[in-house]
Amino acid sequence: MPKLRSLLILAIAALGCMQVARLVFLWQFGSPSSLLTAAGHDSFIIGLKFDLRLVALMLMPAWLLLRTGTDQRPARWQGALVLALALVVYVCVVVIGSVDDRGARPWLAVFLLLAIIYHTRCREHGLSSGREVRWIWGVYSLFVVGFVLLAYATDFGSFSYNRVRLNGTVLVFLQNPLISAQMIWQSYPVIPGVLAIALLIAALLWLFGRLRGWQPLRLARGPRWAVNTVVTLVLLAMMWGKLSLYPLRWGEVFDGRDRFVAQVALNPVLFFLETRVTSDLGVDLAGVKATHQALADYFGIPKRYDAQGQPSLLRSIAPRPLVTGTPNVVFIQLESLSIFKTSLLGNPLNPTPFLQELAGRSIFFDRFHVVMENTSRSMFATLFGIPDVSGLDWNATRNPLLVEQYCPINTLDDYEKYYFLGGSANWAQIRAALKNNIAGLKIFEEGSYRAPIVDVWGIADVDLLLEGGETLQKARRPYFAYFQTSGNHPPFTIPAHLRDFRTVAVAQADLAAQGFASIEEFNAVRLMDYSLKKFFAAQTRSADFLNTVYVLWADHGISRGTTDTRFAAVPLAIHRIPALIYAPGFIKAGRRVSSVASQMDIIPTVMSLLGRKILTQTLGKDALDPRYATLGGAFTFSTWQRPPTIGFIQQQNYLVHNPDGRTFLFDLQAQGEQDNAAARPEKTRELTQLAQGFYAWSRYLMEHNKTPDRPAP
Repeated sequence: MPKLRSLLILAIAALGCMQVARLVFLWQFGSPSSLLTAAGHDSFIIGLKFDLRLVALMLMPAWLLLRTGTDQRPARWQGALVLALALVVYVCVVVIGSVDDRGARPWLAVFLLLAIIYHTRCREHGLSSGREVRWIWGVYSLFVVGFVLLAYATDFGSFSYNRVRLNGTVLVFLQNPLISAQMIWQSYPVIPGVLAIALLIAALLWLFGRLRGWQPLRLARGPRWAVNTVVTLVLLAMMWGKLSLYPLRWGEVFDGRDRFVAQVALNPVLFFLETRVTSDLGVDLAGVKATHQALADYFGIPKRYDAQGQPSLLRSIAPRPLVTGTPNVVFIQLESLSIFKTSLLGNPLNPTPFLQELAGRSIFFDRFHVVMENTSRSMFATLFGIPDVSGLDWNATRNPLLVEQYCPINTLDDYEKYYFLGGSANWAQIRAALKNNIAGLKIFEEGSYRAPIVDVWGIADVDLLLEGGETLQKARRPYFAYFQTSGNHPPFTIPAHLRDFRTVAVAQADLAAQGFASIEEFNAVRLMDYSLKKFFAAQTRSADFLNTVYVLWADHGISRGTTDTRFAAVPLAIHRIPALIYAPGFIKAGRRVSSVASQMDIIPTVMSLLGRKILTQTLGKDALDPRYATLGGAFTFSTWQRPPTIGFIQQQNYLVHNPDGRTFLFDLQAQGEQDNAAARPEKTRELTQLAQGFYAWSRYLMEHNKTPDRPAP
């Protein structure tokens, strides 16, 4: 099998060079002995998987298209054209697919079509068909090898300069190419580096040229197809990187490891390609400074500046304890649950009777909001107190440059910490956001449970909650646990093994009148309520029940089915959600809180009622602080529109600021959308400042939320 042998030699050579480069990087910037630790070993294995992915990406075109061919000329130029186009399109697939897999799909379809044409219409075409074919493969090889070597060299220079691996931000230096070139010339051994790269390119191209055996497999048709299929699947498996619904992603590098050891695992070529597109619109420092006083007044602090002289909202939040001792804390994030789709505000279809019963025994926030409609963005805002207002293509959890954020949960240093998800934690790179910022967090995901997987989102929510509860019974006390449910989401699966759950039939007209788009959605909301009832029934039998604080809220609402069409890009159907705090051993009577609050307030509020004083520099507040009874507000942001529509809700006022500069002030108690901006100019200016301030500071804080220093007295 000459072609297979030649590819294997190239793969081993390329993989060996990458391992040598990783060891040199480790020797130059760290200590090779770190590989002897468990974290170092894991990082090296993950790095090896990334390298295998790059090798597979480099060799796939050769496996599919490279062959010796014959010197027959009839289709010579046709074959050369198809081959050249196929290689160009393949490069586009890799480059685009690194940051946008959906955007790469049309390119992939074109590449596969060209490959089929090449094999069916140009069967005898190959290296022996003419000099131009060797030139095409030579140019492709030179481009790939040169790019890879240049990336490795630049990566070494980048890390030596600012201790950051090569990433997409290096492209900003092209905005001042002459200055950047001068800096490189004066800072690095450019000539020796270029010569070394040239020698390596020459050596690898020489090796490629020496491998003459590119004939197809000389087997009968059936065995040949079998071998070709197996090798193709092996290359695809190398690209995927792991046995999981989601592929290997850079987020697994930051799985709670030492930061430098984690960096060792990164492959500079892949990391650069995956970070080419920045999620951020850039920091609007002028907007931050212009709204500094408005936000300082809102949080009741003086204007502050950090050690570098930049604006800051650093402050401490004094505790208002409602519990004693160190109770366990359990967060339950409910998937896609608008408050109007629940029984909490009196929906006549009564889809969530248990949630309504629970709210009656809890602190129930009936005017609670999320910033936007997207789960990973919502979790970013909840955990770090910063709305993820990044671009449409790439949100903050997917951006390795924003992976380091401060989370007040870390002040619970005496707590065991758990995260439970029915699917894979590689979803939206959420693993990195969690493990890198919550010390000691233990993740339970697909493969961690006994229950069967029911659909693309993993196991059923009821199984997630019950098995997670069993795990917590074995945990060291106190513990913090974060459950992320996902069942209330298309395809709205009703698991067959839940024998005691019964779907119901409701007339479509009744469903539509009460905000449900389909009977499947209605039953999925009922299933969520069933899952909560099962979970709390099990919890009441546990020894921890009276010593646990439960916090329930939705990641976002959904406009599907809503009959309230007000406020266009920022409707209440998306932003208004249920939220409650249930502490049966400490809060004996339920109460309803009607001040405006937001998901960014969850952690500050919980830390306050636990009696924990925290420092924060982001945009959350204690929602139970009487200061915010009338002052409290909620920032809203259009998820799928750029430039965005932004809004701010305070009392019964809803300020909506459109991208074209028009600003409206609505009364939430009114049935229609009468604009009161002209009649109430002072309130309009005040809320516009807050809306623009939250937006500008969100962009700023995503890059300025490291562990805070204690504010000056």
